[in-house]
Amino acid sequence: MNLILLTKSTTPVIGWIASLFGYIMEFIYDITNAIFGIENIGLSIIVFTVLVNVAMIPLLLKQQKSMKINNLIQPEIRAIQNKYKGKSDQRSQIRMQAETQAVYDKYGASMTGGCLTSLISLPIMLGIYRIVLNMPAYIGSFKVYFTNVTSQIQQQADYVTKLADLASANAITGDLTQTNILVDLLFKFDSSEWGQLAEIFPSISGVISENAQRISDVLMFGPINLMEAPGLHLSWALLIPILAGLTQWFSTKMMNTATRRKNDKGREEDPMAASMNTMNIMFPLMSVFFCFTFPCYIGIYWVANSASRIPIQFFINKRVEKEDVNDIIRQNIEKKNKKRAKKGLPPLSEKTVEKNIEDMERKLQIQNTTSSSNGRYATSMRAKADAGKQVNNTEYYNSRAARPGSMAAKANMVKEYNEKNKK
Repeated sequence: MNLILLTKSTTPVIGWIASLFGYIMEFIYDITNAIFGIENIGLSIIVFTVLVNVAMIPLLLKQQKSMKINNLIQPEIRAIQNKYKGKSDQRSQIRMQAETQAVYDKYGASMTGGCLTSLISLPIMLGIYRIVLNMPAYIGSFKVYFTNVTSQIQQQADYVTKLADLASANAITGDLTQTNILVDLLFKFDSSEWGQLAEIFPSISGVISENAQRISDVLMFGPINLMEAPGLHLSWALLIPILAGLTQWFSTKMMNTATRRKNDKGREEDPMAASMNTMNIMFPLMSVFFCFTFPCYIGIYWVANSASRIPIQFFINKRVEKEDVNDIIRQNIEKKNKKRAKKGLPPLSEKTVEKNIEDMERKLQIQNTTSSSNGRYATSMRAKADAGKQVNNTEYYNSRAARPGSMAAKANMVKEYNEKNKK
């Protein structure tokens, strides 16, 4: 499966993270080459991924604590939802919202606590993926083998036209006169395409073959060529999708098992638990599918990420199990009260919760009163406007001049004569 590469990412946040991590990846690549004489992309991906996951332990630990507290919160949230089930009036909705917030406040948690941790880790994962997707853009020592070839190709006559078919076959649509776009194209070549390139430019076939061999050596991970997709044919590369699925399943299962409460009778009614069970099945299957179709260097990252998470998750599970849930709640409430104090708000308490409900209901009452007054005022104004229209219409018709000789003109003359005689 072909992937579109656009050299270094310029996407805000993700691009910045990718650039930062790119320097780390380049350092690992250079240091393993300098100390151990090993110039290998697969090894660099594994070491880099492990280091990043170790650095994320505090974030993962916080997420695990949030999930542990969330297991205590969910039964109370379900009870509130059942209490107001079928009640759609505004007052009931306000009280349900306030009582739900009160439950989270009681545990010092936040409705968006777990989501926030995931949102923080998401751009980190995307940044890492962006590096793995286009390593020559971030690893200068590796890119040099490609630029050795591109510098020679760009000196050949009509090279853009000659490369058109190879570019189209690899879904490269950028300007091939730019070195980075040309490097993107070469990075996607397999062994047969490197051979085609040498045939297209026979005068520089020696340079092409020499650097293609160096690139191939760097991209070999044991018997596996990281540039090729495993596919469905029998090879060592089939180990990658198999390991990706197994490690993903085990890692996800460990994370969910750590926060599962025993004897939770209402668990089968918990939508979050149901979605977690679905994820336990879907994510490993997705890993297997993608690793079958993507180049093996993507699969190596996937396997390294899941495999390194297993011992880390084991450590986190043991750490969270030892912590008393009451201590976690106390710490959460202390942090929340500090934030409230900075805003000039009182500490959380039952009185605070009741006051919040009363304030919300008072606002609702004011809104309803205002709406009612506005409605009565609008009705009164419409009535006055209609009365005014009737008066104006009568005056209009009375003031119209009667046609001379008509019955209306004669009636007016009689009316005026009678009024004079009365006076």
